[in-house]
Amino acid sequence: MKKTTVSNDTASAHGLLLCLDCATVVRAPARRCPHCHGHLHRRKPASYNRTWAYLATAIILFFPANLLPITNTTYLTQPPQADTIMSSIALLWHHGSYAIALVIFLASIFTPFFKIAVLLYLLSRQTPRRPPRLQTRLYRFIHFVGRWSMIDVFVVALLGALVHGRFAQINPAPGIFAFAAVVVFTMLATETFDMRLIWDHYREHQCKNLKSPATD
Repeated sequence: MKKTTVSNDTASAHGLLLCLDCATVVRAPARRCPHCHGHLHRRKPASYNRTWAYLATAIILFFPANLLPITNTTYLTQPPQADTIMSSIALLWHHGSYAIALVIFLASIFTPFFKIAVLLYLLSRQTPRRPPRLQTRLYRFIHFVGRWSMIDVFVVALLGALVHGRFAQINPAPGIFAFAAVVVFTMLATETFDMRLIWDHYREHQCKNLKSPATD
């Protein structure tokens, strides 16, 4: 069976640094970019620690975001009604709005949960024994999805529009603020995570295996 190897011919190995602000390539040990004067780092500073902090906050807020009501609806002749995300999805499904219910479920529950699960997986696989191509694809995907994260907030507004009637008053509830915070903190966790660190750890592990002789 052919063994997969990954080249160590990287920009970092050649003493090159990339400015994340203007994409200028600078030779180490420069500390600032000569063009935009931004700070230069070999990798994102404290990437794992910052990602863990943002992710832990998002996980904590994920529960009140889904358990607490996101809106309080008051009709003219009825007592106020508190709606969570799940109760709103169930109501739409019950009334036959299957497509809208599915969009709200995917955008408001599945997407944040999937992003959190992927980030937990990436943080727990810091020293892979195989080339982390799957991890790279997953990271690219959640980074792409992160560009559309504000659709979650739009979905909440859509919920309010759907239940809004001529004699109804809709007010935000605590759940909507927790929900918006989950969106923000998952975006921050994705941005602060540095996928290159996993490749660095894999290359280090590969070099150690090459240096140590195989024993039968």
